[in-house]
Amino acid sequence: MAAAGLVAGLVVACGPKDSAAGEAAVSGKPDKTSKPATATPAKSPDKPAKSPDSPAKTPGTPTTAPSPKPSGTAAGGAKALTCEQLRNASLDGGGLEGYGISGAALSAGRWEGADGVVIELQPQCAIGDITGDSAPDAVGALKISTGGTGKFYTLVTWRNDGGTPVPAAAAELGDRTPVVSIAFPSGGTPRQVTVVYRTRGDDDPAAVVTLTRTAVYEVSEPTMVELHHSDAPYTP
Repeated sequence: MAAAGLVAGLVVACGPKDSAAGEAAVSGKPDKTSKPATATPAKSPDKPAKSPDSPAKTPGTPTTAPSPKPSGTAAGGAKALTCEQLRNASLDGGGLEGYGISGAALSAGRWEGADGVVIELQPQCAIGDITGDSAPDAVGALKISTGGTGKFYTLVTWRNDGGTPVPAAAAELGDRTPVVSIAFPSGGTPRQVTVVYRTRGDDDPAAVVTLTRTAVYEVSEPTMVELHHSDAPYTP
């Protein structure tokens, strides 16, 4: 059932890593060193009076407000990825070695190789920081067909490289194991994502699904590592 065994021997280059740069804040507070008191000098009588036509400063006038952060911009200034971007995202590297897709990229959510391998982006997708650099990444799923009856599902993390999705890590879910949902739970543990998919018991036929599995993953490049899972019976 492992996808890599069907296409062994194929080599692909690894995707690049990204980094998010921030700016250090500059303190505008004066030095707190105390100074000795001095007498206030008398006002010079020949000092010109303030011009009567000078506009008076209106009390309570606010200073210039900081520009609001553009929509979709995350902490640190990195623009969040979107699920729509994955439809034309790179497939080069990031644990996808073994499928013979060096230099490949999706086009409208699909890629087809000369040897009959077809890769299709699945609709399930989630946006969140799973690589730990504060730049929101994308986690999605691919269905990979190799010409036979097998339909191999693979979970993929696309790292946020300056607003561009770059494959960073992957985990094979198995043959004919469709993904139900991918989510970063609200208030959940940072750098972890929850994936729900259909699968089967070890003794069940490969052509059926009998379980709904809820699994939690984290990234350990170039793989996504399952931390734990729970199963519930499933009847189609």
